[in-house]
Amino acid sequence: MISKTRLALFLFAILAWGGRTSARAEDPKTDPSPPPVRLADVVREALDRNPEIQEARRNVDARRARIPQAKAWPDPTVTLGYGGNLLPPYTLMRGDPSSQRQFMAEQTIPYPGKTRLRGQIAAREAEAEATTIEEASRRITAEVKQTYFDLYSTDRALATILLDRQVLQKLAKVAEIRYSVGKAAQQDVIQAQLELSRLTERQTMLEQTRQTLEAQLNSLRDLPVDSPVGPVEEIRQSALPQTMEELQSAAVASFPVLKRRQLTTEREQLAVNLARREVRPDFSVGYTYMQRDGMPDMYGITFSTSLPIFRRSKQDQAIREAAYSLEASRRGEANQLTLLRYRVKQDFLEAQAAARLLGLYGQALVPQSKLALESSLASYETGAIDFQAVLGNFTTVFEYELNVHQQLATHEKALARLEELTGLELVR
Repeated sequence: MISKTRLALFLFAILAWGGRTSARAEDPKTDPSPPPVRLADVVREALDRNPEIQEARRNVDARRARIPQAKAWPDPTVTLGYGGNLLPPYTLMRGDPSSQRQFMAEQTIPYPGKTRLRGQIAAREAEAEATTIEEASRRITAEVKQTYFDLYSTDRALATILLDRQVLQKLAKVAEIRYSVGKAAQQDVIQAQLELSRLTERQTMLEQTRQTLEAQLNSLRDLPVDSPVGPVEEIRQSALPQTMEELQSAAVASFPVLKRRQLTTEREQLAVNLARREVRPDFSVGYTYMQRDGMPDMYGITFSTSLPIFRRSKQDQAIREAAYSLEASRRGEANQLTLLRYRVKQDFLEAQAAARLLGLYGQALVPQSKLALESSLASYETGAIDFQAVLGNFTTVFEYELNVHQQLATHEKALARLEELTGLELVR
């Protein structure tokens, strides 16, 4: 006749693993209400609503408005003068040739090429500012996707805890039955309860993490941080057919920050040209009309120019300043290129490692750990091994199941960062 303990273990082995399948069907995280959150929807919403992107657009508009200002000549000056009687006001003094009413107009004319260079400098600044729109859009998209994948990992971890808690509760019940018939020590029961408490601790931390991720996703979409976020959709591993060299080439060709550095270098080169042109003097042309009492009206034309007599301490130093800024910009561009290549390689290697781990988990570690757990359950039934060994195998299966979802999220997050750097569509 089968003992009570053997019967309980037999039922446990059937219910435990069968219960995981039935629990998945009842998992509230996969309930159609509320509807799952689609990645494409949250990305589109973030791009439409994020205030940082709107700020970047307005800054570009402001920069572009500077271009015609930089090209324009200085405003002309108009002067009205008077010399004569104060009372009655503004009457001329008879017989005095110095008594007059005077009108003067003057226009400063920059040396040829100065306004053209100033306009080109302003245009480069506007082009550099325009890259911030693409930079912000790429970065916000990458942050939304990474947050989404973290939400996926967190939701699946919570679901795994819910399922494994049921298995552990059944295992704890078996330990209680064995203890009640003298087949197990009280320590087995205590250890099972301790492991249940650890699951509760992990669940509490994950629930807090999910609330933080919800707030982060809402902030990226310019929504109230406490707005509820439904469960995310199931994700699949995206392929990465590009080599690291191909990704680096795409990044060098399109990364907005590097583009901005290059445009800044061009701007600094134009600034050097302008500083050299500033040595040349500007000109001023004026017209004067004088009205005198009892004498014919007088007309005059003036022509003036600036004299760079302080060139050593002014214009030459300005040229030196512009040259230093140009060299600094070139060094910054080279540093940005090096950093960009490093970031591409770092994310590429992380994606590769996550892909290898996913294959290892799916083909070896998870199936083997489940077989080890099933074998330990059978051995525990006969008393061949202690409860601690069964519990250790259970914990191993639990951690591997969590790692599968974590590594999948890590893989997709690395691809999202590569999208930001290269401008390619890698997450599908």
